[in-house]
Amino acid sequence: MVQKDEPQTTRRFTDTPFATVIGPGLSIRGELSGEDAVDLGGTLEGPSNLAAHYRVRAGARVSGAIEARSVALEGSVQSPKIVADKVEIGASAQVVARIEARVVAIAEGARFDGELHMEGNDPEGGATFFKERRRETP
Repeated sequence: MVQKDEPQTTRRFTDTPFATVIGPGLSIRGELSGEDAVDLGGTLEGPSNLAAHYRVRAGARVSGAIEARSVALEGSVQSPKIVADKVEIGASAQVVARIEARVVAIAEGARFDGELHMEGNDPEGGATFFKERRRETP
């Protein structure tokens, strides 16, 4: 039994609990910014600047610059620049962007068109390619 004061751990950075969920029926035009993790299922036209994890679900659309601690992309993203510590591009993603990150993972089947700039001296950093084995969550 887990006590409330014990920290919860996640297996992957994409397992982050989300404080803000923007559903598939919503469209936002403007800047999205804040301290909490965001799960986007709708459409965003404008920049995103988050201090936490940012997930763009399959079927979601984003056009605008993205800055976040970590980013998981599963939908359609057109961005002049994506800046994060870690970026994961899922199998259903279609991404056109310049990515600046320490770690990048790209699933087999994902579409990526752009530039990739990775920096840092972490030996675990670098690009990773993987076959998505997780089932998409509703």
